[in-house]
Amino acid sequence: MLFAGYKADELSFSVLNFAHTPVLIEDINTVASSEVFHLDSFSSALSHNLDFSQLEAVFFEINSPDITNDSLEVLKKIRQTNQAACVFILVTHSKSFSGTHFYISGADHCLKLPNDPQEKKQLLSKAIKESHWKSTAQLYLDRTRLLLCSTTHKLDISYTEMTIIDALIKAPEHVMSQDSIAKTLDPNIIFYDPRALEKTISRLRTKIRKTYNIELIISVRAYGYRLRRGTISR
Repeated sequence: MLFAGYKADELSFSVLNFAHTPVLIEDINTVASSEVFHLDSFSSALSHNLDFSQLEAVFFEINSPDITNDSLEVLKKIRQTNQAACVFILVTHSKSFSGTHFYISGADHCLKLPNDPQEKKQLLSKAIKESHWKSTAQLYLDRTRLLLCSTTHKLDISYTEMTIIDALIKAPEHVMSQDSIAKTLDPNIIFYDPRALEKTISRLRTKIRKTYNIELIISVRAYGYRLRRGTISR
């Protein structure tokens, strides 16, 4: 059985779209500027042997809290074979929402979309433009000389800053809680000052932003931090 718009001789696609709202589907097709393949349900992705390994981007619309678990299941399946794709979680329902479980499972952007059509499209377009999918940057962490390098710049960092970046690189899906970061910096720590850790990471983020004009370390609300995917190799 083939899906709507799915041809037997077209087995590859670069963008997968799980949006449900017709207007949002149209917006994604417009701003993605890539070949977009649309599936109407999460069950289609789980019940058919689709090749996720070549995906460049995936869009999930969360229009009800009830579909959260299904979307997480598909996201985890995608990440089993594809660690490079840029994953967008687009929340269109009015109830409270936390992106923590999505980030831990491998999402790159969780957006609570506004109701206004124009604002919605602008926010989506901005997120895509600034994502690692469309705005590529490649940095190298020199752990010995305490440098964060690109092909044209070298940024001096402290041992603590290097340890934080290194831990985020190695963490599953590049996401860590504040407690885990504190334990990485001092395995014997029992109590730590969250504000001091936040200030350390804030200074590091500012240094990187000024040098490379990217947000390398991004806050995960009420949890910790994540590293911009695909920017620093392991």
